[in-house]
Amino acid sequence: MESNLLHINTKKCFYMIFSPRSKQKAVIDSDKLQLSIKGRIINAVDETKFLGVTIDNELSWKPHILKLNKKLKSACGRLYRIANCLPNQLHKQIYHSLFESHLNYAISVWGGVALSNLDSVFRTQKKCLRIMFGDTEAFLEKFRTCVRAREHGAQKLDKEFYSREPSKPLFKKHDLLTVQNLYRLNCMMELVKIIKQEEPVSLYQTLNRSKRNTNRFITPVPSKNFTYRAPWLWNCFTQILDLGKFG
Repeated sequence: MESNLLHINTKKCFYMIFSPRSKQKAVIDSDKLQLSIKGRIINAVDETKFLGVTIDNELSWKPHILKLNKKLKSACGRLYRIANCLPNQLHKQIYHSLFESHLNYAISVWGGVALSNLDSVFRTQKKCLRIMFGDTEAFLEKFRTCVRAREHGAQKLDKEFYSREPSKPLFKKHDLLTVQNLYRLNCMMELVKIIKQEEPVSLYQTLNRSKRNTNRFITPVPSKNFTYRAPWLWNCFTQILDLGKFG
C-alpha cells in the first residue's frame, strides 16, 4: 500500500469478531488476539459505524435501529415545529426529505430483522404521519373543551378520549409505505439491478436460479440477510403477480 502512496489511519482502525451469541464468549476468551499495525495495537470493539450503518458483532442490527430511532424522533420534533408554517401541498415532500430519507438509507441491509425489532421505528413513523398529515385541530380541540362544558357522563376521560388517530388511512391516502414495505421494495429493486447488470459479482453468484422455472430462485438457508430475503421475496411476488420470464 505504501508503494501506491496509500496510508492507513490506525487511529480509526478496529477489529471485530463475528460469532453466534452462544459461542461469542468462548471465542473471545480462548483467542486473545493482539493485532497491531506498525507497532500500534488495534482495539477490539463490539460495534462500529461503517458508511452510516452501525454494525455489531452479532449482526442483530439492534444498535443501528436504536440510533436510527433517536434520529427519527429528532426529525419528528423538527417537523412538529415547522409543519404549521408550511403549505399542505409541501408536507409530503418535506416528509420524504427530512424523515423517510433517514429511514430508507441502507434498509435492505438491516431491515430483514424480526418485526418486533422494527416496532419502535414503526411507532415513530406513525407519529410523524400524524404530525404531518393528521387532523391536529380535532386532537387539540379535545383538550380545549372545559370539563364542565361536556355532556353529563362525559366528564370522566376514558381510553376513547386519549386514543390516537389511526395511521393506516394516512398511509393509504398519501401513498406512503410503512418501514416493512420500504424494506420489501428496496430488496426487490436491488435484486432487479443485480439480475440485469450481473453485478456486484459477489452477490450475483449467490443467486441460484431454478432449472425448472428460470423466473424463480432456490433460496439458501433461512436467515435475515439480503442473500436469503431478497430471493424469497422475489419468489413470493412472482407467484402472486404471475410474471413472465425475466432476465
